[in-house]
Amino acid sequence: MTKINNISDTTTTKKWMTDLWAWADEFEVSEEDLPRNEAHLLTITNLTICSDQITELSESIGYLQNLTHLALNCEALKRLPESIGQLSQLERLTITSDKVKQLPKSFARLTSLSSLNIPTHLNNQLPSTLMNKYRNENKRLCIERIAFTSLYKPLENNYGLSRYGFFLISDNWDEKALIDLKFEAAPDFLLGLQTTEKSINQFDVVDGVIICEPDEVQQVMEMFKPTFYEGYVSIDHADIEEALSFARPAKFIQVSALEMSKLDKVFSQVIDRIPKDITIKAMMFHARSNREFTLDEFKIVSDTIDKMDIEDEHIFYSTEVVDKPEHCWMGIIYMVG
Repeated sequence: MTKINNISDTTTTKKWMTDLWAWADEFEVSEEDLPRNEAHLLTITNLTICSDQITELSESIGYLQNLTHLALNCEALKRLPESIGQLSQLERLTITSDKVKQLPKSFARLTSLSSLNIPTHLNNQLPSTLMNKYRNENKRLCIERIAFTSLYKPLENNYGLSRYGFFLISDNWDEKALIDLKFEAAPDFLLGLQTTEKSINQFDVVDGVIICEPDEVQQVMEMFKPTFYEGYVSIDHADIEEALSFARPAKFIQVSALEMSKLDKVFSQVIDRIPKDITIKAMMFHARSNREFTLDEFKIVSDTIDKMDIEDEHIFYSTEVVDKPEHCWMGIIYMVG
């Protein structure tokens, strides 16, 4: 590794460069990643820093104004320098450390960003310049780490971003409050949970309503992550939208047992709770157990649901293995046509 005192010509070197190199030497950032040559340093467009020791970046990093990609894989990082706002060409930024608690005010100047991968809690601090890009389909900012589901309460100070936003109808939301929620949290889908007799008008801003018991709210929300999480299975966004945009409220049902050997009985019980005289438009099925389903077991599930004449693109299956001895749980959300 080339140290700063080995550079042959430092007569034209600016102080910010020597400061940056000294910082890089201290934390053993390689010359391949951060050149110790003035000409090369001024032209770099991609910078990846990997370290489990770095807690702060050098303020001089803001002088690397040709950077378009910056990845900070530094688990101990606690603070971003105010100078980061000088990176006017920056298009992609990755921050892996959950220890960064505050974004600098200068973050608002990073208007060239098109991809942002930062801890979820920092998304709630994004300045309006970036949030407007995120909400604008023509100037889209991709934010990669967003809470998959969130349960929102009326008049919160800050509605955090989420893919699937939920609200309790019993919390007395009005149409304006729901419009504000949809704008601020920018969920792909906004779903109301009906846990009491209180219903809600079918405001255009609401994508659907699911009927469940008060103690089933978390179970309903947890069904959405494994079912629609893009990392597990590729599902067309239009299929999800069509399945969830039902005119009548959907219904959630669940059954569990302490013995995986009773899987067939659990499945029969959950199916038996679906009324026989209805037409089902779409269905989500999720199972949690202490082991994987066998092919024969899953075939029983799929064959039974197939007999309900639901269009294939509106049936969503998911299974999950949990660390609970002899555990078997199944849940279904079905949408009536």
